[in-house]
Amino acid sequence: MFDFICVLVTFAVVLLMAAAISAKTGLSAGTAPLFVMAGTMVFYTLFGFFDLLLAAGIAWFALGALALVWLVRQRKNINFSQLVTPSSVFFVAVGVVVIAYLAIRQPIPMEWDEFSFWSIAPKVVKTTGHMYTAVPGNLRVTTYVPGLILLDQAFQFLGTGFVAWKVFAAYDLLMLAIFAAVFAMLEKKDWAIAAPMSVLCLLTPFLLTVYLRVIYVSTVYMSSYADIPMGLLFGGAVAFYFAQQKKTPIALVGAVLIVTAESLTKDMGFALALIAAALIGFDLLFVEKSEVVLFKLRSWWAKIGWCVLLVVGPFAAFFGWAKHMSVFLNVSRFEVGGAEEMGMVQLVFTGIIELFSPNKSEKFVQVMDNMTRAFYADSLSMFSLGSGQSSNLLLRLLNGSGLIVVCVILTLLLISFLCGDRRHKIRTAWFALLSSLGFVAFYIFNAFMYVYVFKDFQAEALVSYNRYIYPYYLGWFLMALALVATALKHTGPANVARLLLLLIAVGGIWRFTSFVRPQLCIIDYPDSYFSEMRRKSANVAAAKAVMDEDDKVFFVSQGDDGMAWFVYYYEFYPMLTDYSLGGGTLSADAQLTELAVPNGLTEQQHKEYVGMKLTRENFQRYLTDTGCTKLYFDKVDGIFEENYGDLFTDGLAAVKNGETNLYEVSGAGDALRLSPVDMGGVR
Repeated sequence: MFDFICVLVTFAVVLLMAAAISAKTGLSAGTAPLFVMAGTMVFYTLFGFFDLLLAAGIAWFALGALALVWLVRQRKNINFSQLVTPSSVFFVAVGVVVIAYLAIRQPIPMEWDEFSFWSIAPKVVKTTGHMYTAVPGNLRVTTYVPGLILLDQAFQFLGTGFVAWKVFAAYDLLMLAIFAAVFAMLEKKDWAIAAPMSVLCLLTPFLLTVYLRVIYVSTVYMSSYADIPMGLLFGGAVAFYFAQQKKTPIALVGAVLIVTAESLTKDMGFALALIAAALIGFDLLFVEKSEVVLFKLRSWWAKIGWCVLLVVGPFAAFFGWAKHMSVFLNVSRFEVGGAEEMGMVQLVFTGIIELFSPNKSEKFVQVMDNMTRAFYADSLSMFSLGSGQSSNLLLRLLNGSGLIVVCVILTLLLISFLCGDRRHKIRTAWFALLSSLGFVAFYIFNAFMYVYVFKDFQAEALVSYNRYIYPYYLGWFLMALALVATALKHTGPANVARLLLLLIAVGGIWRFTSFVRPQLCIIDYPDSYFSEMRRKSANVAAAKAVMDEDDKVFFVSQGDDGMAWFVYYYEFYPMLTDYSLGGGTLSADAQLTELAVPNGLTEQQHKEYVGMKLTRENFQRYLTDTGCTKLYFDKVDGIFEENYGDLFTDGLAAVKNGETNLYEVSGAGDALRLSPVDMGGVR
């Protein structure tokens, strides 16, 4: 209950800020929440660059208090009814429901990359009060941009400890703010348009990322991965701009904030932010005819000034984080690394040159061919009636591929074009052209990444293709919906396009229910889905209860693929878990690679450990040199018992009998032994 109240209070502060900004500046009430959420990401990141997160939290809540004071003092001069619109009501109502639901069900992270970064980084930030770059510990990933991590910190700030479901709440509220901006131009009388729009927006993360009938629980709306929020925020930036009837300074400040926030979601967010900035900038320069102001600048010069700021924002964030990485991690952000060890600029120019060169490498040709085939052959959405393997030609074409998604988006833009006034037709036509070119550029850039960053076998298989491509589709789809909403706003209630929108929403529900059952998604997932992870968490909690704060844990999970180490590093934090060769089977033949050698060794020790086999004697030496004081078992097998069993005072009887998972290290070198620690039994 306490954590629920803390998140509800933070949400209330977001609403107060949004209300104050809207009432003071005339910013559309439905877009004000996105202004605040994106602003929060940028605000916290600015403080985060200097590792001043406590100051950021205090200052953020102080701004909320000032917003409350201003609203109270100006209450007689504010027309509060103007703050009540279909999109603002949607944001408040669904936001409260989401917070309450997550507080009751309390989902937890389940995926590999959540434990390697997207959930452990927020835990590090909340637990230590510092940036994850300032206290990296044994984190294997520390260079990812911090925007979403620090948005979560805003919602974690109130409370005594890290709470996993708050991460999902922060991300979900950001997505709801984006959805609200998509139809923020609609008024109270436009509820017949707002209702199907809200349904389509809520279904968008499912429609464009799920492509197979779900047999396991879908983690949409219960994930800390950045891909979906990044894609939606990309669309939110342009939708926010389209929703503003007048391009006032505050509206354009909001656009700058959102594209800047987009660049802070993930490294690929920088590319999407620049595309969003280009789409907004072109429309502002060549389509928008209303008066635009930037300080004392007017008209054309003001528009140029805003276009510059739209680009400066993401670049400032990019270079700011690059400087932070250099200072805190001594790492260059400009080195992409990977198979060819290229810098970022070099990668782009090399790719462009090879793209137009008659002499292309075999890998380049293969990747381009595979990317072309994937565009029309690989399913990645719910917009399908068949599959690429169907014997029926029509069903084979309607396979939910990128080609089908693009056709759906262009259909929405056609509706917008046909229903809009002359100015809107021009806006839609230019947007259709430029956003399509943006997609081509984004698609080719991803192809370059496969060619120059990925290993040959990964490039050949187009590893994680859907995750890299669907963020653009997500944003593009929302932009198209925003244009449709604007066009339909000026049509009559009997207009056939409104009926078509309703049918599209019903179609979206049909596709969703065809792919996902309520019991296999956030709507009504079974508690058993999280039971194994909760069991592991409970065992770690029991172990931590009998450990000292300065203990260091060596982790054993025989036969594991490496994920277990990340899971237990997350669970044990802030207690330090040794890298322990990254998990997997330990034996006398297990060899320490450069990656597996632990931090904190002397240069001489480091050289000695690279290539060393983990014999019984070397295992004793490893535990001594790394300062490990405890050993924790997730899985033990005969191989481990055969190689190291005599080091344990009970011959591993306690762990095999389920009495404990925890052993204490005593002695050093050849005299090192391990004895069981009573942790109250094992679940």
